[in-house]
Amino acid sequence: MKSILISDITLRESGKPNGYTLSFKEKIEIAKTLDKLNVDVIETPQITNGRTDILYLHSIAPLVKNSIVSCPVGLTVESVEEAYNAIKEAAKPRLHVMVPVSTVQMEYISHKKPKAMLETMEAVITKASELANDVEVSLTDA
Repeated sequence: MKSILISDITLRESGKPNGYTLSFKEKIEIAKTLDKLNVDVIETPQITNGRTDILYLHSIAPLVKNSIVSCPVGLTVESVEEAYNAIKEAAKPRLHVMVPVSTVQMEYISHKKPKAMLETMEAVITKASELANDVEVSLTDA
């Protein structure tokens, strides 16, 4: 078993405000190339653009044979289901739960108090675990 895994965030960061924009075809080619290079984890962006993002994830998931396809989920059970359905055809699908844990981010980004955030985390992580064998949880501002 490897003790170090290599994650590539190229696809996850593309299209962010201060980032760069890739075409649909470029994203597909990057995913295929990363897989050929045996990158351990290919991180994708969270689904924010509905059908466009889902179509893109549906397109790359079956093409990636060696790498883990990691898709961030929102903080709702519905977003977990949507993300899993988009990547479930991957050889190694992973759901990535990213949770703010500082009071500032809980309240100002997620609009939740600490107790409500714990309940949300439990529901989201439980749902992700029911759907996928591989679930990563990141505390974004710990």
